[in-house]
Amino acid sequence: MGSNVVFVCVCVAGLAVAGCSTSPFKKGMPSTSAPSTTTTPAKPGAGPEVPAPGPSTPAAGSQPSIEVPPPAPLPRERPRTAPATLSPASKALVSQAQTQRKRGDFPGATVSLERALRIEPNNPLLWIELGRLRMDQTNFAQAESMGRKALSMSVGDDGTQSLAWALISDSFKARGQNPQAQEALERSKELAQR
Repeated sequence: MGSNVVFVCVCVAGLAVAGCSTSPFKKGMPSTSAPSTTTTPAKPGAGPEVPAPGPSTPAAGSQPSIEVPPPAPLPRERPRTAPATLSPASKALVSQAQTQRKRGDFPGATVSLERALRIEPNNPLLWIELGRLRMDQTNFAQAESMGRKALSMSVGDDGTQSLAWALISDSFKARGQNPQAQEALERSKELAQR
């Protein structure tokens, strides 16, 4: 009987040791221990190695530093573009449209300008000219729309933008919206002086 007790004690002790090396949730799998941290031996004569304070750990005895974001870049000046010009074909059609406008032939002037726009659809000068024609036809809202379209196409071209703002100002004035007309006129003058 004494040998049985010793045998049971040895078995229990063996199971206890085996139980410490396995994970309680995964039976039979050995537990993974944390990676060991090894330090390299210090150079002779050097003191103990102290980690340098990083951005999250301030040095002993100092105030925590406040991170300051880098300054925002200065706004760049708007790039200048070459002034808008008309091609010879468009120039001839605009001249024809202006003659037709003076005679009161608004449908003929519209046809001439639409032909020019088929040649150069992205030329802001043609949209301004069409806006002027709409002013003569008392279609003031459409004249403003033409002026704004010309503005969007002439970014960086101060002269053309000045003409577009003048058209917008005239369309506001014709509709009795004097504060908006004055504001648009001031923008036109400011761009003309650059």
